[in-house]
Amino acid sequence: MAADDFYVKVYGQLRSHDNYDEIFPAMISKLSKLGVLNLASVSSCLTIGPGDGEREVQLIKHCVPNISQLIAIEPDQASAERLRSRLAKDLAAVNSQVIESNVQSWKGLDDPVDLVLMMLCLYYVRANERKELFKKMRDEWLVSGGRVIVVSSSRTRCPGNANEIYARLGTPLTAWEDIEADLVEAGFIKQYAHEVQCTRDFANLDESYLRFFQYHIDQPVTLDHVRSVAEEMFPSGKSDQLFYMFAVFQKP
Repeated sequence: MAADDFYVKVYGQLRSHDNYDEIFPAMISKLSKLGVLNLASVSSCLTIGPGDGEREVQLIKHCVPNISQLIAIEPDQASAERLRSRLAKDLAAVNSQVIESNVQSWKGLDDPVDLVLMMLCLYYVRANERKELFKKMRDEWLVSGGRVIVVSSSRTRCPGNANEIYARLGTPLTAWEDIEADLVEAGFIKQYAHEVQCTRDFANLDESYLRFFQYHIDQPVTLDHVRSVAEEMFPSGKSDQLFYMFAVFQKP
């Protein structure tokens, strides 16, 4: 597997093993009809770690009709290239900029934005870095009344959840409770939270799929060890205990 598209391929394998890509657009549509995602006043947006941007673009097209400026921070080069192509095709009228950097070393915005999207990206931000990130969002990156949309795994501390595999391998996923507490501590007000339940297939443990889990473990682990843990945890080859939290916060 070529180094330049390693992450794209292993992440693609993970996504092909669960049904989140089917549930996400339906959730966005439902929340929009309920008035939860009333983002018509948003004209500028910062998205952090969007990968190829499929879900972010879905949300923007459905819920942010008046967007004119989009800035994306994406550290993976292959993902950033795919993101640029997607934005040029699907959001052609929007002034878009893709910056290849991780958010920890990025210099920041020249002018604050109306909305920040952080969807399935906070796994790559350590606890102390997360607190600093949220402080920067509040003080420098968001306008008064600006909103933050966060999507992250939930129930990660509940035994039997699909993402417990990371803890069994030695590096637990960041708990939603910690993310929420840090946002509130930084001064954000939670407006809404919606949890969705998904399924994940563990029956077809191909190498690229196993390498995704291996990639997220802080200490070296072999693919055979990842496979054995997955087979032990999910003998039926499937888990329906995969949960994600979709939450909206606002800067006062």
